[in-house]
Formats: sequence, C-alpha cells, structure tokens
Amino acid sequence: MAETMLDPKARLRQKILGLKIRQARTEAGLTLKEVGQAIGSSAELVSEIEFGQREVGLPQLEVMALLFNVPITYFWSDEPVETSERNLPTVEAIALRQRIIGVLLRQARTEAGRSQENLADLLNVPASRIAEYELGEAEIPFLELETLANNLNVPIDYFIDQGLPFSETNGHMSMDELARLSELPKEVREFLANPANLLYINIAMRLSDLSAETLRSLAEGLLEVTY
Repeated sequence: MAETMLDPKARLRQKILGLKIRQARTEAGLTLKEVGQAIGSSAELVSEIEFGQREVGLPQLEVMALLFNVPITYFWSDEPVETSERNLPTVEAIALRQRIIGVLLRQARTEAGRSQENLADLLNVPASRIAEYELGEAEIPFLELETLANNLNVPIDYFIDQGLPFSETNGHMSMDELARLSELPKEVREFLANPANLLYINIAMRLSDLSAETLRSLAEGLLEVTY
C-alpha cells in the first residue's frame, strides 16, 4: 500500500487502530502469520499495521473482523462485543471488494459534485492517486476513506460490506421468505445455503443498487484486469 503523509491527529488514530487490531488478534489466539495469510500479506506487514507504522484498507479490516469474530464497528468504537463463528472470504473476494469500494467512491464523489482534484487536495495526494482508488488499482487506507466519507457527506457504512455483523441482533427469515426461497432452483438454494458464499451474495446485492453507468465503469475496470 502506498505511504501517505498523516497529520498528528490521524497518526494517533492510526496507532489506536493498530492497538485494537493487535488486541483482537491476541484475544482470538492468532499469530501475525495467520492474519497475514488471511489478508494476503506478510506477518511483517501485519506487525507494522499493529504498531501504527502502516495504513490498512477497509477490505483488510473487514476480513480481520471476520477472523477475530468481532463486528466491523469494533475498530472505531468502544462498544463491547460477543464473538461467534464466521467464514472468511477468499483473496479474490477481497480484491473485488477493493474495486467495488472504488466504484462507490466515484459514485459518491460525482453525486457530491466534487472532482478528483478536490479529493486529492483534501488528502494531500496527487489526483492520480484518487483515480487509482476509484479504479480499484490502489487500496484506500481506512483513515483516508473515513476522511473522504465525511467530506462527501456519506456515512462510513456506505462503503462497508453489508453482510458483516454490526450488532449482536440478527434477523430471521419469515415463513413467506422461506416459501419463496424453496421455489428457487436447487443449485441456487445450495449456493445460498453455503456460508462461504455470503460475501459474494452481498457483493451481488450491493451491485444491484448501482446505476447502469456505474456498473459499466466497474465492468470496464474488471476487463482491464482480466485481459
């Protein structure tokens, strides 16, 4: 991940975030190597994140939340948490999340009437960096994403995978919903019933909310990566 200049307040928040990551990892009984393997990085990089020496992106925080069995909000709140068993997404799903976050950023920027130069000035980075963020070519450090969300007047939840746990209350399907589910083809029901596919399902749900123009932009970006 590209290094950026942080002001003293942001640097302090980065160190606090690192401490919370380390605390959750320790309580989960996991090693730096295990966390690194889950997010596709080295143990050394995870150590740097925990000591506040390296920035971390939202996709990595989402995986850590699943890995440590804590709500994603754990990383920026003081709320007590309870743990439960969850399934981790694949490295490919993490990469797709990065691209989707970029698309959401572009959509929020456009709706707010801001230019890439405006956001670049806000973060004190080149405009080309914002372009890389929006194309999913560079990971957005979480603290930068938080700053952008505030400037664009959208909650940080706007970017977060809606399949992650935010609280300890989980809804249950009604009888009508179960009936509709039973009408789906067998292979679809089997796919939906597999907890390992949860992230892909939530990605599809998020994509269905995007405009046609935004979806075309995402598709073009994916084709550039594929070919």
